[in-house]
Amino acid sequence: MKQPQLGQKILELRQLKGLTQEELVEQCNISVRTIQRIEAGETMPRVYTIKTILSALDRDLDDLQQDSIFETKVKEAMLLEIDESKDVSFILKNLHIGWITGILSMIAFIFQFIEDSYFIAQGDYYFGGLFYIILGVVSIILFALHMRAFILIGELFKSYLLKVTSILFISINTLLILYVIIDLNFDYMPQGAYAIIFCVFYGLAYGFFGYALLKLRNLGQLPKAAGIIQMIIGGMFLTVLFSIVAAPASILIQGLNVAIILKVYEVVKKQLS
Repeated sequence: MKQPQLGQKILELRQLKGLTQEELVEQCNISVRTIQRIEAGETMPRVYTIKTILSALDRDLDDLQQDSIFETKVKEAMLLEIDESKDVSFILKNLHIGWITGILSMIAFIFQFIEDSYFIAQGDYYFGGLFYIILGVVSIILFALHMRAFILIGELFKSYLLKVTSILFISINTLLILYVIIDLNFDYMPQGAYAIIFCVFYGLAYGFFGYALLKLRNLGQLPKAAGIIQMIIGGMFLTVLFSIVAAPASILIQGLNVAIILKVYEVVKKQLS
């Protein structure tokens, strides 16, 4: 990890833990000047010093290195900035974006559900194909921004599983919606076959994401309840038969995801106030 990034990470971790530089010094027996220089990126400390500081912050070097590798891959693959070197306002701003886009994507998914249902019944879209294409693109963007908040939550609460499943969910949602948009004019696959693929992939996405929420710690019972419900929805999708219930339920469950983001926002804000 580069020197400035390390300093910024230590600074952010100290702030998240609610410690002043003087309080951190008392716990790790390092001079205030040394801490100041490290956080300012003026010096590269020895490994022993880094381990001592991280120990006082309830972290270890392996976790820090693992996060750095993960962040780099995410930035390269998805153009997302999620590293802890960002200041607190960055975290709070993106949590805000997460819950707002969560509500907006719920609305977009409701329109998609209505349009899909109308297409199945009538063989055409109620508002037309162009509207459906625009709606699909908007849904992809809104859902990605919404789930991006869970990548940040996974980073804050050290849940690698939540980060991975959030990216998986974004990818599955993007690919399935894009396929429908492309297939409007080409009919690559029979509707029945696509419906099965749709159910299987969304079933896996909800199942894995729900399990990640279930394992999320330090946020009370809300993520656990949301996780269990989403695992049930995932199971219903996988049966294909019960997907007719799972589809509308999956839209409503997003309200719980919004509530989780708002809870994290309050926790982070309280810890840093």
